[in-house]
Amino acid sequence: MNSYLHIDHVSMTFKTDAGPLNVLQGVDIKVQQGEFISLIGHSGCGKSTVLNIVAGLLTATEGGVVLECQEVNEPGPDRAVVFQNHSLLPWLSAYDNVRLAVDQVFKRTKSKAERDEWTRHNLELVNMSHALDRKPDEISGGMKQRVGIARALAMEPKVLLMDEPFGALDSLTRTHMQDSLMAIQTRLNNTVMMITHDVDEAVLLSDRIVMMSNGPSATIGEILDVNLERPRDRLALAEDPAFNHYRAEVVKFLHERHQSEGGSRTETDQTDDTRTTTHLAPAAASHSNVIPIDKARTQTSSGSRLEKARLSLGFVPLTDCAPLVIAAEKGFFENHGLQVELSRESSWANIRDKVSTGMLDGAQMLAAMPLATAFDTQHTQPMVTSLSLDLNGNAITLSRELYGRMIATGFDDIDSATGAARALKAVIDQDRDAGRPVLSFAVVFPQSSHNYLLRYWMADAGIDPDRDVRLIVVPPPQVGHYLRVGLIAGCCVGEPWNTLAVSDGLGRIVATSYDIWNNHPEKVFAVTRFWAECNPNTHHAVLKSLLEACAWLEVPDNRSETCEILSQGRYVNVPVEVLETSMSGQLRTSSVGETRAAPDHNVFHRYAANMPWRSHALWYYSQMLRWGEIDSAENIDSVARSVYRPEAYRAAARALHLPYPVDDNKAEGQHELPWMLPTDDDAVPMGPDRFMDGRIFQPDAIEDYVSGFAISRWPKADVSASDSERADGSDKAAPGKADWSVDNTVPSKTVGLS
Repeated sequence: MNSYLHIDHVSMTFKTDAGPLNVLQGVDIKVQQGEFISLIGHSGCGKSTVLNIVAGLLTATEGGVVLECQEVNEPGPDRAVVFQNHSLLPWLSAYDNVRLAVDQVFKRTKSKAERDEWTRHNLELVNMSHALDRKPDEISGGMKQRVGIARALAMEPKVLLMDEPFGALDSLTRTHMQDSLMAIQTRLNNTVMMITHDVDEAVLLSDRIVMMSNGPSATIGEILDVNLERPRDRLALAEDPAFNHYRAEVVKFLHERHQSEGGSRTETDQTDDTRTTTHLAPAAASHSNVIPIDKARTQTSSGSRLEKARLSLGFVPLTDCAPLVIAAEKGFFENHGLQVELSRESSWANIRDKVSTGMLDGAQMLAAMPLATAFDTQHTQPMVTSLSLDLNGNAITLSRELYGRMIATGFDDIDSATGAARALKAVIDQDRDAGRPVLSFAVVFPQSSHNYLLRYWMADAGIDPDRDVRLIVVPPPQVGHYLRVGLIAGCCVGEPWNTLAVSDGLGRIVATSYDIWNNHPEKVFAVTRFWAECNPNTHHAVLKSLLEACAWLEVPDNRSETCEILSQGRYVNVPVEVLETSMSGQLRTSSVGETRAAPDHNVFHRYAANMPWRSHALWYYSQMLRWGEIDSAENIDSVARSVYRPEAYRAAARALHLPYPVDDNKAEGQHELPWMLPTDDDAVPMGPDRFMDGRIFQPDAIEDYVSGFAISRWPKADVSASDSERADGSDKAAPGKADWSVDNTVPSKTVGLS
C-alpha cells in the first residue's frame, strides 16, 4: 500500500563554526492517512528537525518528504503546525485569529458567510464558542492553545503537525486537551504527527510511537505499534495491561538509550573553555534577556570545576516546589555557576521516569520515591537524595456530601483528626450494612507520605485502607476535578490543591498531615546514583543553591513574594490568594471562610528541615513493610544508607556555614513540644514530632514497631471469615483494593530487600 506521507530517508547536516554537524541520519517513516504518530526521545535527538522538514520550514540535506505523491519543498496550508507556544496575535480576538487563517486559505473558494460559519465551527470543535470575542491576554493558557488548534484545523490541513502542544499547560488542562484532540481526530480522521516528552501522552494518543536514538546523527531506534481500540478512555486504559505494557516498552527504550548513549554524555557534558554558551534566565524570560555564561561560571564558589553546568530539573506544580523555583528566580543557581531549566511535569510517574532515563538531571520528589527505587531496579535506576526540601504541607480533604454524612453520625469532636476518622468509620460501617459500594480516596503516588499518612489516619480509627475503602492514584492538580465529578469522596494531597478545592466549594479539610505526624518529611531533591557519582561537584553546587533557597523561603517577609512567583503559569498557576492562605500559616478549611491556625503547615528550613534523616527513610520502609509492599526488614538499614545520604548535605551546609545534625538517626514521635537538637557548633531548635496515636518509632526496632499495629499486612495473617465477608456473604476485600494504575503508575514488586 502506498503511504499517504513518506519521510523518505531524510538526513540533515548543519554548517557550524566547528564544521558540518549531522543531526539526522536516514530517517524513514511511512504514514497512512488518518494515522496518529508520536515522536519521542531525549533532548537533541532531532524530533523538531524532522517536524520542521515535514512542515517545509527546513530542506533536508539528503532524502525528502512526499505527501500524496507530491514532494514537499516549502511551507503550505496542507501542513498546519501547532507549537508549544500558541503564537496568537495579541491584538486579535479568538475569532479573528482563526478567521485570519480561514481567509488566507479559503478567500477564493468560500463566501464571506461560509468563512464565518467555518471559523465558528472550528472554534466550537475545541469548545471555545463562548470566548469568540476575547483576546489572548483575557483567556487561560489552555484556552489559547485551543484557539491555536482551531486555527490549524480550520485550514483543513492534510497533516496536523504538533510540537509539544501541551507541554506548558497544567495537568488538568493538559488532560482536557488530550481528550479533545482524541475526539477531534476520531471525528475528522486527521493525520497527525506530534512531538512529546510525555510517555503517557504518547501511548494514549498514538497509533505508532517513533522512538528516536540520541544525537548527533540521530535516527529511528524503534517504532512501537500501539494496538489499543478507539475511542480510548483514559480511566479504562489505566487498568489495561496492554496500555502499561506499551508504556513500559517506551520507558525501557529511553532508559537503555540513556545507559548506552546518554550516560557518557552525562559524564562529559561540560562547558568548553574555548566557547561561550548562553542561557535564558527564568526570572528574565519574559524580557528575552540572555545571560552569557563564561568560563568562570563553570566553577563552584570553592573553585572546583563543575562536571556539568547546564541542568534540567523537574517539579510538580505544588507549593513545595518553591525551593527549586526560588533558586532559579532569585539567582541562587546562577551564583553557583549553574544554568538551570525547570521542567514542569504532570505527575510523579513522569518525574520518576524522566530522571531515570536521563531526560531530567534531577527533580523534586516525594520523600519515599527514591527509597522505592532500591528494590525496583527492573523498572528504574537507583536514586539517591542528600537534601530534604520541606516538612508537612499536605491535608485530607473530603467531599461536602461525605462531610455532611459524618456530621450526621453525631460525633462531637469531628474537627479533630481523631474525631474525623472515627466519624468516617461510622459512615463506612453504614455503607457496609446497606450494601453500598466502598468509597474511593485519592493519593498522589503509592510511595508517598500522602498514601502512608492517609492509611495511618484511617487505620487508627479501625478503617482497613485495603478492604474498607478504595485507594487510587491521581496527579495533584487533578484531584479537584475528581472531587467535582464525584469520582472520589476524598483525597490526601499537597497544597495548594486542598485550599483550591475548598475555595471552589468542593470539600472540607478535616486534617492536615501535621496532625497525623508533626513535622513529617515531605519532598526531597533526588538524582540517580549514577548521576551523583559522575557529577559530585555539580551535585554539591545544586545542594548549596537549594539550601540557600530554603533558608530564604523561611523568612516570613519573603512568603508573599514567593506566592506571587509561584502563581505564574509556568509554575503552579493558581491565584495568589490561594497560595497565601496556606503559606501564611492560617489554613482555610471550608468554603464559608472557616480557618484554623497552621503555623508549621509549610516548613522549608526550620527544625533542621533540610537534613535527610535516615530515620525518616526507615520510617517509610516500616510503612512499606506494614502494608505488604516489601516482605522483609532484612538489610533495610543498609538500603536506607544507600539512598539517604546526609554526608553530602553536611558538606553543603558546612560550605554555607549553617549548623547541621551530626547523627543520621533520631527517634521519631518523642516530642510533643519544641526541643533543642545539639550540633557540633550550637543547638538547633526543633519542632514537635509526635504521631497522632502517641507511638514512638525507634529506627533499630522496625519489626517490633510494625507488629504493634492492629491493622497491617505484615506479618502475613489469614483474614477471618467474619472479617473478610459481608453479612450477605459477598467478599468485601476486592472492591477496596488499592488501585495504583489510575496515574498509569506501575506499582513496585513486593520483594525482599536482602
